[in-house]
Amino acid sequence: MVGLIISGHGNFASGLRTSLKLIAGEASNIEYVDFIETDSTESLMDKYLNSLKNLDNCDSILALSDLAGGSPFKTLVELKTKIEKPMEVVGGTNLPMALEISMTKDIIDDLSSLSETALEVGKSGVVKFEFLVHEDIDCEGGI
Repeated sequence: MVGLIISGHGNFASGLRTSLKLIAGEASNIEYVDFIETDSTESLMDKYLNSLKNLDNCDSILALSDLAGGSPFKTLVELKTKIEKPMEVVGGTNLPMALEISMTKDIIDDLSSLSETALEVGKSGVVKFEFLVHEDIDCEGGI
């Protein structure tokens, strides 16, 4: 079973939690870790270690972070080097990605496949609205 850690700056993680709960209900084996203004990277690491304890029943961990290269991301990468459990870290998390992964993590048990799915869904979830103008239809003679 794959456990999920969602983290980011400010209330990014807890904000995603409320959105995910509204859309899909409460999911198991997900930890939400906010990196707030008063946190240091050391206190953030402590939060991550506590999250890992809560995900002890999981065989592997997928960590989703808001911003690749930011403190939550870099601290997760550091954590990955300190634990024996398989772990993948993905930056650039968005709601479509988090939603898809939260609903499929109990079905897709392969960590690598799940992290690739996160990347694909995250990218495809970013779209731009295009207003298309259609030609008027002549009711008597067709188009």
